[in-house]
Amino acid sequence: MKTIDYLDAVKTRHRLPSDYALAKRLGVAPANISSYRSGRRIIDDDMALAIALELAINPLQVIATANIERAKTPEQRERWSGVMEKFSVSFRNLLLGYGPHAA
Repeated sequence: MKTIDYLDAVKTRHRLPSDYALAKRLGVAPANISSYRSGRRIIDDDMALAIALELAINPLQVIATANIERAKTPEQRERWSGVMEKFSVSFRNLLLGYGPHAA
């Protein structure tokens, strides 16, 4: 999933008719949404948090996605991809009752 997909998911979840309405919901200027969509700008961690809260998902998922897109080298991209994968596995195991904190 890309950050643009998360923006679209917020629009869909809240039945927002436009990027203007999305910008208003997220508390940013409409130009920011346009910049995110065109790739001129990548969401920062605070925007990732706002998006995650709107979607009721774990913020690390959106933050990692943004950092993958922001990465300047393949090594950075790989590190963030690894973080996201490890977190997904750990979170899934926690939900299923596996791991060191399981009763």
